[in-house]
Amino acid sequence: MIDYRVEYEPSRGSWLLTGPVGAKGCLYYQTARDAADYASWDARNRGGKIDVFDQQRRLFRSIVIEAAELADSGFVLPSV
Repeated sequence: MIDYRVEYEPSRGSWLLTGPVGAKGCLYYQTARDAADYASWDARNRGGKIDVFDQQRRLFRSIVIEAAELADSGFVLPSV
């Protein structure tokens, strides 16, 4: 299971997503929802936990994403 973290970055006025994302392990978003949506999309194959913090750095919500069934089944789409 992969860990993601969404928190407000006041110096940039944006939301920071950290985890195994982007070239440097972080991405910036305009909203916390956008950051959490990307993290849930990214975690769909292997599963993951997303901790979302509010602007006062308090834990707002913890979201667990289960790995998709097809991710471990060896299911491969044919290439064209």
